Amino acid sequence: MKFKDIVFPDVKKVAVSLSGGLDSTTLVCMLTKHYGAENVFAISYYYKQKQSIELELAKATCLKLGINHSVHDISFLGDIAGKVSANIQGSEIAMPTIQDILGVPQPVTYVPFRNLIFSSILLGFAEANDCGAVALGIQSQDLYSYWDCSQAFTALLQDICNQNRLHQIQIFTPFVSLGKSDEIAIGTEIGVDYALTLTCYNPDDNGVSDGTCPSCAERIMAFAENKIVDPIKYSIDIDWFTAFSKAE
Repeated sequence: MKFKDIVFPDVKKVAVSLSGGLDSTTLVCMLTKHYGAENVFAISYYYKQKQSIELELAKATCLKLGINHSVHDISFLGDIAGKVSANIQGSEIAMPTIQDILGVPQPVTYVPFRNLIFSSILLGFAEANDCGAVALGIQSQDLYSYWDCSQAFTALLQDICNQNRLHQIQIFTPFVSLGKSDEIAIGTEIGVDYALTLTCYNPDDNGVSDGTCPSCAERIMAFAENKIVDPIKYSIDIDWFTAFSKAE
């Protein structure tokens, strides 16, 4: 998959949910390249996520790209989800490894209805700012699968949008049928600065990724499949030579 192969919505302005992670950062760079910085509006959320340092990276990316960016405090989501998600600050649930959750229908890293809440806020912003599309970096080809990262989920979101009598909005999810390796290949092609991203669910106070959480495992594998050394720091040593060999 190449950047030229992506079919973008035929609209002038687009709103995008930007976490500061690999998926959404790749997406916002793609949108900026296609639509121009003045037509891209990025929204980020603080919901008491353990990796909230990612928001600083999101700000840095938007500043670099010259696009409009706003951060919205929805701490209530963390208050609601803290007892059931390992991804929330203060949660007593242990952060699993990728091996712990393979085949599990609802990993403990899942935040209940997070993507629906994010999408609803983004759609409200899009309508208020006359955007013809919203872009989501959700990706269903994870080694562990969240139900709200599926093609069925995005199709239902589009059905809801279609009920709007006056403002038609397209749901754009270019990664929903791709793997992270494909994303990195596209991002590398257009010059995405992956040093300004954070994927880890459990980084330390300095924002260094632990290298063992499920999200880190996927990220490391995706970079290895592209034969690229990940530019971010990990708290453990990554043997990239071995990782490249295993990815062949």
